[in-house]
Amino acid sequence: MSVTDHHEHGADTDEPCSRLQALAMHLKVHGFAVEAVAGGLIVRNMSRAGCCAGQEVAGDTISCRPHGGDGGRYWYFTSWLRPIAESERVTDAVVMIKGYLGAPG
Repeated sequence: MSVTDHHEHGADTDEPCSRLQALAMHLKVHGFAVEAVAGGLIVRNMSRAGCCAGQEVAGDTISCRPHGGDGGRYWYFTSWLRPIAESERVTDAVVMIKGYLGAPG
C-alpha cells in the first residue's frame, strides 16, 4: 500500500489489508490463484469446476473485518459473510478454505 493509499483510505484499513496479504501468501503456496481486490481477496481453485454458469472454477472473495461475536477481533469471512477463522490463525483459514473450495491439484 502506498503512502497515498494510506492517507486516502485511513490507517484502519492497514490491518485487514496486511492480514489478507498474509493469507494470500499461504494460499499461493497451497496452489490457489489469488487476486487482491478492493475490500478482499479473490481465491480460486483452478483445478475444480465452479458452481454455475459464469463461475468456471471454484472460487470465493474473502474479506477480513472485525467479528462482532468475538470482541471485535479481526476474522476472515466468506463472500456470504460466514466466518472462516480468526485472522491470526492463517493455517486454520487455509484448512477451512480448502474444505469448501477443494485442494488444488
